[in-house]
Amino acid sequence: RFGRLEALGCVAQVNAPREADAYDANVNHRARGRSSVCDAIVSETLTRKGAIGSIAIALLGHDDTRLFNDQYVAKPPARADSALRASCFEWHRDSQWCDDGEDGSNVPYLSCWVALDDVSEENGTLRMLPYPPAASEATHRERASAYPPMSDLPSPMSGDACEDCGRLLTIRAGSVVFFSDVVFHCSGPNLSESIRRAWMPQFSAGPIVRADGSPVSLVARIE
Repeated sequence: RFGRLEALGCVAQVNAPREADAYDANVNHRARGRSSVCDAIVSETLTRKGAIGSIAIALLGHDDTRLFNDQYVAKPPARADSALRASCFEWHRDSQWCDDGEDGSNVPYLSCWVALDDVSEENGTLRMLPYPPAASEATHRERASAYPPMSDLPSPMSGDACEDCGRLLTIRAGSVVFFSDVVFHCSGPNLSESIRRAWMPQFSAGPIVRADGSPVSLVARIE
């Protein structure tokens, strides 16, 4: 199943939201041994004192930090035009899915992008657009409101046109990038000979719920 998703340039959700524990506010994510992401070593990084969990809490500044989502991103090599487009992520922000106001609250969250391979422009690494200048006390959302329209940004498929837009991340496997849900970012196609992989847990400042109060995804407390 994962092989087919990778061949399409898709993002795989590691959590299984239909399972009861995905909706349990008190579930300890370390006990979810059914998923490979809960390997003891990896899971330890998500705890309050772990390498990733501790930074997530500090950046969100919220004591009730939750593991909100969990993704494995596999970007396969691409050559044909359709495959190039499938492995390319246009400019977006992670919380765009909240824009319709029907599925999710305005709870801030952040993504933790962990490179599982060395990443560069060749294999489709991330390109981040820094916030426009703003007052030092401005919030992430206030800073993001000054971004230009996404439609004005060059597509990562446009080659040189995108070269001077944002910051390209060339990093080694094991490097970690934290960014707010409102940061604009994109990634180009994978022109290398190997799959480019990343793991991306996401953390929220409290539960993220729908209008009816049900969780959108995971709501596991960082303990």
